[in-house]
Amino acid sequence: MDDQAVKRAGLLINPSSGKSSGKGLSLVDMLKNNAGVTIRVLERFEQLTGFIDEFAGDGVTDLFISSGDGTIHAVQTDLVERKPFKVIPRLSLLPHGTTNMTAADLGFPHRGLRAQADYITRLEAKQLRERPTLRVVNPRDGRPRHGMFLGTGAASEATLFCQRVFNAKGVKGNWATFATLASAAGRTMFTKPNPHDVTRFDRPFPIKVTSDGREFSSGTQLLAFSTTLEKLILGARPFWGPKLGPIRTSIFPYPVPSLSRWLLPIMYAGENRNMPEGAVSFSSARLEITCPISFVIDGEFFDAPENEPLKVETGTVFTYLCG
Repeated sequence: MDDQAVKRAGLLINPSSGKSSGKGLSLVDMLKNNAGVTIRVLERFEQLTGFIDEFAGDGVTDLFISSGDGTIHAVQTDLVERKPFKVIPRLSLLPHGTTNMTAADLGFPHRGLRAQADYITRLEAKQLRERPTLRVVNPRDGRPRHGMFLGTGAASEATLFCQRVFNAKGVKGNWATFATLASAAGRTMFTKPNPHDVTRFDRPFPIKVTSDGREFSSGTQLLAFSTTLEKLILGARPFWGPKLGPIRTSIFPYPVPSLSRWLLPIMYAGENRNMPEGAVSFSSARLEITCPISFVIDGEFFDAPENEPLKVETGTVFTYLCG
């Protein structure tokens, strides 16, 4: 965007994200008399498309989103697939949601509401980042989705566990993720494996991953995920090897490797790390994943395709205001 171009801010609030934090609505109170900011508050998710049309009609160039990962992925999908703007606005992700994995990597760094309000008012961007989405096409429902993190196997099951057990009680963000990891690690380390116990997410899942004609996994695995983020929740970077494409994919084997030995290296070691036997990480522009259980994209679940793989490809590049 030309620095001399006329800029206008839009602010989209999803007050149901982040449960009762109230940060988004507090920001609305601070900016409601600012004629230079178009503000919309989602009372029902069905309002999203209409609000995005109103942002486009008002000439919004910089769209600030106060929500969790699920709303961000819905906004990105609508902007790309429906094309309501002539030029896609720059996005700024405010850390007000439940998990905020996307915002942790690409979001606005200041958590103070006054700093956020001042930035929205001035629109003086000093730090910009560009990043493509994952464009996920599910033949089952024909809906393209644009998100930043896609998982299946234990990745999907653990996300569901986290939402039902911790998020539902008001535990959010890094605390909820840490609690989920601790629960899984404790069960894995101190109980006998039981591949037939469907209440456990440390169980085997049939996962096949291919990219450009090469098969990276088949048979039973623990989990697989793909992302265009550079870091995940808790600052983890569970991917390694040369980055030859924008999508990073990691696959972890079943039986589960020794967590006391491998958990920290998996999450935080460098690009040339040693990994447990059967663990695979690669980067690419596209891939296909086959797994019979549900997938999760940015905290939102959808059913696996029937009798064919899920297709994942590099999506549209967005510009993010990061300070």
